[in-house]
Amino acid sequence: MLEQKKSLGIKELLTLVKKHRNQLLAAGGFVTGLVIVFMVLSVLMGMLFRSGLTTVASALTLLIYGSVSATLWVGLLEILVGLGLTFVLEVLAYFFMAVIQFQLQDVVTGKQTSIRFSNIWQQFRFLNKNQVLRLFLYNGLFLFFWQLPLLILEYLLGSNQIILDAILIIWLLVMIWKNLEYSQALFLYREEQPAFLGQSQRHALTASRRFIAHKRAEIWELFIILAIPAIIWAIVWGIVTYYGFYFWEPVMIYGGPIVGIVGACFYLPVILAALAAFYQHNRTETLIQQIFKGLFVPVEKLTGQFVNKSNK
Repeated sequence: MLEQKKSLGIKELLTLVKKHRNQLLAAGGFVTGLVIVFMVLSVLMGMLFRSGLTTVASALTLLIYGSVSATLWVGLLEILVGLGLTFVLEVLAYFFMAVIQFQLQDVVTGKQTSIRFSNIWQQFRFLNKNQVLRLFLYNGLFLFFWQLPLLILEYLLGSNQIILDAILIIWLLVMIWKNLEYSQALFLYREEQPAFLGQSQRHALTASRRFIAHKRAEIWELFIILAIPAIIWAIVWGIVTYYGFYFWEPVMIYGGPIVGIVGACFYLPVILAALAAFYQHNRTETLIQQIFKGLFVPVEKLTGQFVNKSNK
């Protein structure tokens, strides 16, 4: 039998935030800087992609009238480069979020007392990017497969507003649940990282699902606790922005989204720290052994020694 522990409630989370507020503020500052840099880069990539679309459209128009233009290939190249750089940007964002999550986990467990840029950069440098990239790709692939049936239904039945609204609600619930199920994958990967050598990174996602299967009520409680402040924050600054356009007040039009985004950047480390605390609060050696049982392929089979022994 697995040890039953009291769920991580509001009181415990408030204590966590109060105890580590300096580290959370430092992490929030780093996330804010990261978001600014990535937003600028995203705008530049968007301009490149849009330029490629315009170039291709112009070249196709000339082609219709019988004029061949080499700019068609230039436009296609701009589109491909824009898409490729966007993917690279998403991967880098995931890498940095993984590093920040690991840093906050170390703060929660007491292995680290502060969060500094030098620590984040050092951990980023030594991050096993190949494994983390494969985890990122598997996570995205599985989420896409869960969305695919709903996307097909939306395409076939989306003309009916009631059905469309129902599909959107189901999509939202499915995405929330699957993200919650996969929320412990990075922690489990980190704990068993040596065992992942030569193994599929999807095992981390499977282990996370098994972990959450034992703590369904607790993870939903944590989600609700964390979601309520985020929803209130979004509503408040959404209203400010709306009335900014209504009264045509530039301070409200630009200030509302900026304050909302900055607040979200500082709240994100709270969410990551809460997930780390949830993991540390609920993990036991027995549970870790149970959820990884039967996942990894035996080393003998990976190296071919299993086959050699059977042929002797």
